[in-house]
Amino acid sequence: MKEERSMIKEKNILALLCSLTMLGCAIITAGCLTGEEPGSVTPVPTPPTFQPDIMDKPIINAPSGEEGPSPFLFTFDTENSSGFEEVRADQPGAPTLLLGPNASATLPIIVSSETDTSIRIVRTDGLPEGVQVSYVPESFTPGIGKKARMEMRLNSSENRVVPAEAVVVWMEGAGWEVGRGFYLGHA
Repeated sequence: MKEERSMIKEKNILALLCSLTMLGCAIITAGCLTGEEPGSVTPVPTPPTFQPDIMDKPIINAPSGEEGPSPFLFTFDTENSSGFEEVRADQPGAPTLLLGPNASATLPIIVSSETDTSIRIVRTDGLPEGVQVSYVPESFTPGIGKKARMEMRLNSSENRVVPAEAVVVWMEGAGWEVGRGFYLGHA
């Protein structure tokens, strides 16, 4: 009698294990067979506003319903900057600008435009505490196919060591918002 009960328990356990194994195989097989068909479109989530791993490229936010290239882009003219202790732009990626304590520096920005509407600075993200920024001019209308130059002026507080920060400058024009970044740090 005990042997019979023991065999029944073993059979039940084996049946349960086989059922679970078959269920697992069925789930795995179903997952493999319900893959996307060739040519189907996979939705891509909207990237976050700040993308430090691609700071050497512009971040472009198009107006709702708009497609195509941005009507303007900008770059930092690190070769003509002044007042920084050091400018490191020889490596791939965003430039690194070293600003000392109680220092003033200027970073030229070159804007290439394919629009005749006004372009303006909307914000500067990531600016370290103790660093003030101003832009000259803050807005302008470069014209179609034209380039315009503006200056980003940075001032650090007295005896303030600037921590290494990723800074992103944002401009807006014709409903488009374009951001570009660099690293601001200390020597």
